[in-house]
Amino acid sequence: TNYYCVERMMFQRGLRSAIRVKPQTLRFNSSIVFGSNTHVDFVERRLTNLFDTYGSSDYIGEPINITQHSVQAMMIAKNAGESPEIQLAALLHDVGHLLGLEAGYEPAMDGCGTVDHEGIGGDFIRGLGLHDNIAYLTEQHVSAKRYLCKRNPGYEESLTDASKTTLKHQGGVMSEEEATMAESDDRWPNVLMMRYFDEAAKDPNMKIPNIKDILRPLLETSMDKYQHKQNNKIHPFLLSKEQLRRWDEDGYLILKNAIPKELSLKLNELTEELSAQAELIAQKKLNVNGVLVHHEAVETDHQSNESKEERRLCRIENFCSSELGQSGWSSICFDVVQDLVGQLYREEAVLFKDKLNFKGPGGAGFLSHQDATAWATDKLASRHVSAMVAVDPATKLNGAVQVAPGRHKEGIFSNEAGVISASIDDNMKYEHVLVQPGDLVLFDSYLPHRSDANSTNDWRRLAYLTYNPASEGNHRESYYQAKADVMQSGAISINLDFAGKIID
Repeated sequence: TNYYCVERMMFQRGLRSAIRVKPQTLRFNSSIVFGSNTHVDFVERRLTNLFDTYGSSDYIGEPINITQHSVQAMMIAKNAGESPEIQLAALLHDVGHLLGLEAGYEPAMDGCGTVDHEGIGGDFIRGLGLHDNIAYLTEQHVSAKRYLCKRNPGYEESLTDASKTTLKHQGGVMSEEEATMAESDDRWPNVLMMRYFDEAAKDPNMKIPNIKDILRPLLETSMDKYQHKQNNKIHPFLLSKEQLRRWDEDGYLILKNAIPKELSLKLNELTEELSAQAELIAQKKLNVNGVLVHHEAVETDHQSNESKEERRLCRIENFCSSELGQSGWSSICFDVVQDLVGQLYREEAVLFKDKLNFKGPGGAGFLSHQDATAWATDKLASRHVSAMVAVDPATKLNGAVQVAPGRHKEGIFSNEAGVISASIDDNMKYEHVLVQPGDLVLFDSYLPHRSDANSTNDWRRLAYLTYNPASEGNHRESYYQAKADVMQSGAISINLDFAGKIID
């Protein structure tokens, strides 16, 4: 405890003389033009990822999956001679169901899908930068069912059992006032056509094209038509309302395949290159200002009576802004990840710190802690979000991070040198965060988390990129100026939560 107090005092002393620097800005938004190839790339990748990952899920009690239903609706619209805009709306009309599954929610409405999937989908479509007509058709396709039940006697009885179930959760039959208001919109006939496409697209035997072959031409045609009318901010990976709801509830969010494929495929290469350079820095054969390198002692001979320890790399820190990050880590850090965190904050984010943790065979884990006990001060911003980038698969055996969902709302827990008190920790329910290379996990600095040692023969490497709201200032240089002094005492972090033995 005395050691921790001395360390904390050194840390705060270093802050008093810290230099404030100009906040960073996002690099890509100012240069991406609506309807450009880059914009289409972002939208295509986001939608393709949704369908590839969640489209094989059952379609609300029908004998087909969501992708089959969506593509069939688009094909029926195309065969009816409808415009690319309406074809795209038919393809995306149920994207809200996919977004609910992506956010980790079980199907609601008696197991028949995401509540208000039409509204969630319409909001998402607008956020992507697609035209309001496409969002409108998506938002109203459920209303069309309610309308037809009002205007067409016998229509309700013709619905499938699943459609009858969802109707009860979607407001039931329209009132006369609602029906009259719907008819006053010039686009309403297209909404009724959308309902026809929706009903007809439930054939389990229909052959459909790959969504990757049909999506981009529809996007390019629809975007080009309305390019001059759009003012949306363009996001490399747009978060949905369902994901923001999950974030607020749990304090963490898993994003599958969020790293662009061209960077995801290079993650191992980038990490190998970075670790080799880090060893040269540790040996003083390479001078890169500000980069921190840590090694731990790992017991390697468990069969012998004599303990043997091996010196192993366990962390590299402060590399994204250096020349070491220019080959790819800088792009990951300052483009897609920084924008994602900004979406969570609902304002721009700035990089606070960055590190890459190496957990080799037998490598130690971390005791239960909250990052906020080390960072959330009046001098270092009050809020922080970390993005975990998976370089290797994270499993229960190799020491995957464990989190306590929802406990981020309870402030700072009683702790000893940053480690949560055992009496409190014993009553927390932890979940393993299991990810694959290219996945991202966003988590709040107040979220309790921990990890076990690596009991496998393989390495587990994860990058952690931490940001604070731009409105609270840029504290990156301040943090590392102070931490450089703290690290002279031999610790790996401000919290004494590392369960291993640090050598340097």
